[in-house]
Amino acid sequence: MTRRTLRAIVSARLHAERRAIAFACATAAIVGFVQPHGIAAITDPLSADIATRSVWIAGPMFFCSAIAIAIALVQGPGRHAYLDASETSAPLFGRELARAKALVPAIASLLAAFVYWCAQALSGFPAPPTFFALAIACVLASGIVALNATVRRGVGRWIAMLCAACVSAGAYALAVYVDPPVKHRGDAIGVASELLFCAVVGFLALREYGEALARYDPA
Repeated sequence: MTRRTLRAIVSARLHAERRAIAFACATAAIVGFVQPHGIAAITDPLSADIATRSVWIAGPMFFCSAIAIAIALVQGPGRHAYLDASETSAPLFGRELARAKALVPAIASLLAAFVYWCAQALSGFPAPPTFFALAIACVLASGIVALNATVRRGVGRWIAMLCAACVSAGAYALAVYVDPPVKHRGDAIGVASELLFCAVVGFLALREYGEALARYDPA
């Protein structure tokens, strides 16, 4: 796939979902601003205790993952028939189309997560960059897993959506509750575990989505 083709697919789908993305960003701003706070600023997020990590990570991780899942689900066939027809008729491999379509929920959820973080900053309690990176990894992995639901029907569709929700829960558990055996290292092992988990799950889900697109028959 050429860069021009990639840009055309992504820009067309982003334009088609511009209202949904605007609504997602607006709700992210509201939730980020009113999210319960009350925790002092952290200078070293890797040494934060469980209670602090759980408060900082839960909001952006779960809310922005829900946005990613919702944007991913609307990429399925039927919502924009003209885009589906043009993409399926193009000489593209399934994995190429999968990468292009995966960029849409990724960009939308990243934008919503950034708006969420900015709203936190305006309220006086921005999440430390480390925690923000953990939330971003979870959001991207959840959105990619949810894309697999768009090419399945019945029970398989519900299983794919459940898997996307489980990715968010698993990433949250790793980021918050994994305690390192060496205490002076802070929470570095938990951070690394969550990032590795999201990277592996996202890669496998994107690969499966590409294979599913290659054999998917909308008729």
